[in-house]
Amino acid sequence: MRRLSERLNLARTVLAELNKQPLRRTELEKRTVRKCGTHGTFEGIFRYLLQNGYVEKSEQRHCAPFRITEKGKKLLEGLQS
Repeated sequence: MRRLSERLNLARTVLAELNKQPLRRTELEKRTVRKCGTHGTFEGIFRYLLQNGYVEKSEQRHCAPFRITEKGKKLLEGLQS
């Protein structure tokens, strides 16, 4: 059960950071790992969020490549309550 709690906390942290502003993957990982988790757990959660449509890669070259989606914002609301 502790492992699930850690993963949910990590997902909440990733989504909260992207909710503030779009970020490049490296910067997102640094901010997330600094608050909680490890490189390995970040990789797994980030991949899950991306594959399931909670996070998306920006099409615009001048923007930071990753941002939260509307689906991700709804998940974040649920994780924060």
